[in-house]
Amino acid sequence: MRRANYFLLDVFTKKRYGGNQLAVFPDAREIPEDQLQKIAKELNLSETVYLTPTGDSKKYKMRIFTPGLELPTAGHPTIGTAFYLARELDHPSDAVFNFVLEQKVGPIQVAVAFKNNLPELATMDMPTPRFGTKYDHLRTEIAQMLDLQESDLLETPIQEVSSGVPYIIVPVRTLESVRKISFQTNSWKALKKSLNNAFIYAFAPQGQTATGDLHGRMFAPDAGILEDPATGSANGPLGAYVKYYELKEGPYLSEQGFEMGRPSFIHINIESNSQNKIESVKIGGNCIFVGSGTFFYD
Repeated sequence: MRRANYFLLDVFTKKRYGGNQLAVFPDAREIPEDQLQKIAKELNLSETVYLTPTGDSKKYKMRIFTPGLELPTAGHPTIGTAFYLARELDHPSDAVFNFVLEQKVGPIQVAVAFKNNLPELATMDMPTPRFGTKYDHLRTEIAQMLDLQESDLLETPIQEVSSGVPYIIVPVRTLESVRKISFQTNSWKALKKSLNNAFIYAFAPQGQTATGDLHGRMFAPDAGILEDPATGSANGPLGAYVKYYELKEGPYLSEQGFEMGRPSFIHINIESNSQNKIESVKIGGNCIFVGSGTFFYD
């Protein structure tokens, strides 16, 4: 029987048991390919990360799995992995540690700011977002899928936006409406082909906390995630959407996971040019170590 060590982190939070859970296998070279998805399903976290050292302490190959599928990129695994690497493999004092994570979408630049010799805030550069199909012809059906009325939605488009993973951004008028969403899986099954199987991100341009700017919820039943407590790969596109449609000035602090009892806070910084073209997307957050263990596999 073979074994591999892993670490558990909570991502996009400063408090244990908040944010989004993540398992990181720091050296997955000996784990067979056919075991990667099975291990992720067994752990049953939103994402599990497998790292392959390259011989360069500032560059790692990285694969990301949900319980149901492999992702080309994802935010909370990237932030959590950056935090793990900075904490375990390098200890600058009050500095910034920069390195590269090679993902399916290509190289992702990450940076971790240190304070008192400990990692404080991890930040990643995201691929420039692509604004895709608008789904305003399905506004009534999408509202019903969220157990809302069409009048609960803002007038700005329901639109697919992607920085590697496509999300359908659904703008909701009020915080109260976002909080009362009850995702209807039967409606999703009927709609998902029309929605190109994209994940759903509903948000309001308001915060529940004094510091929050946006409040959102993400649903991805086909990935084995009915609802996700913190979704970095969605919040980059979300920030780009909010910036592009001029709903609120940034930078933004995005809230997620409150309805699941796992409050999460995601920093978003969007830069655009004079023609309002998005040129840079960065997301970041805090993390905390939760535990470690050994996984036995065939």
